[in-house]
Amino acid sequence: MASLPEEIWLLIFKFVQAGVPNPSKGGEFRYDLARTASVRPVTETCRTFHRICQPLLFETLVIKYSSEPSRRVVDVLQSKPHLRSMVTNVRISWTRGGDRAQDLWDRLEKALVELHSVRDLWIRGADISRAPWDHFQQCPRLERLVLINVSIIGATEPTTVSFHSLKHLRYEPHRNLKVTNFHTALILPQLETLHIGSVFLSGEADLCSHRVFQFTSSVLKGLFIESIFWSWGMEVGLLELLRRANRTESLGLSGMAQFSSGSNLPNDIIPELESFRGPAHSVLTYCKGRRVRDLFTWFPFGTTWDMTDDIPNLIQPGSAPLEHLHIGWVSWKDDTMGYIARHCPQLVSLKIQARRIDGTLSTRCHMPKLRKATFLSSEGSWFSGGFDSNLKAESEIKVVEECREFWSQLEYLRLDSGYFWSYRGPEVERVLGEEE
Repeated sequence: MASLPEEIWLLIFKFVQAGVPNPSKGGEFRYDLARTASVRPVTETCRTFHRICQPLLFETLVIKYSSEPSRRVVDVLQSKPHLRSMVTNVRISWTRGGDRAQDLWDRLEKALVELHSVRDLWIRGADISRAPWDHFQQCPRLERLVLINVSIIGATEPTTVSFHSLKHLRYEPHRNLKVTNFHTALILPQLETLHIGSVFLSGEADLCSHRVFQFTSSVLKGLFIESIFWSWGMEVGLLELLRRANRTESLGLSGMAQFSSGSNLPNDIIPELESFRGPAHSVLTYCKGRRVRDLFTWFPFGTTWDMTDDIPNLIQPGSAPLEHLHIGWVSWKDDTMGYIARHCPQLVSLKIQARRIDGTLSTRCHMPKLRKATFLSSEGSWFSGGFDSNLKAESEIKVVEECREFWSQLEYLRLDSGYFWSYRGPEVERVLGEEE
């Protein structure tokens, strides 16, 4: 053991971290904490391993609220400057209020401006001063910046900010804000994905707040809008933003972001769209006539699926057959699976989350390319069985066996939130684990 070079030990410990599963709940915070916890016992075995593992322990800085663990992290960063160069990822979830919390935040900001190797910065629920903004512009490796429910304080007038290495930006200001005037411009020449709050769609025509984002249209490939409130003026802003981001291949809309009923985008807007995420009533508006292959849609409460054979329709909206389909909160009927198979014969992956199940799950419809399929109800398992666990098991096994005959390429089938079925040649195995 002693003869192994430290570089090999570091690779071994990185392999341990890589084996930590990404949980379906808890997001990046839970995942990053689990990765750090996976190597912490190793650091307690001897001084050599402690030294080797330090880059893994401090690679990701996790701060959750004004807590005692958060205070200890800040204390360590301030007392041991050599550790700052190891920090490449920062995750901060904050809560406003209280002098004690503000004191810790002030100390945290001072620590942040001493970090120069950050690649990924994530902050939620904080009032940020100008100092971190000015500092992170100077970080040559910063590629991802996420700011959710934040506001910029201490700025007397709007400023121009440049992030020349940034590839992914998510910026959702404090939800009580109806306008944004923190910046005159955000210069983002390398930006590949932009995820913003709908407040940036407000303003007069040709003067919408989204113009603050100065990206390169040929580089930007993903655009996502979060909307808590919506107005007609934002519809104008969205159309203008889509014209600016005309090379977008992936578009996502949540909440109330939408065009007026019956509207369609002009054919020359986002003609290269391949992936769309949005409510069912907006699918044709954005996807009609475009080569969309990846669709994630859902039915808002109180709406139903009109399974018409007219073309285009919800699951055959564009000029190319879908390869990946995810439908949420649908009312499942006897003929739903047959309808999907008829209109999406090229599907590689299918995920259904049903609000109600009023019909059977028929796997006798040929899906020659389907490799991954998920069917879940609002309660978790597709087959509830009530108090009869044997009934649930029998119904599930029947579907699992039928899939082998009619979905010949299937590799993964999930009918329960706690486990899935793995197909490997003639073998089928039940594997415990939540969906990633």
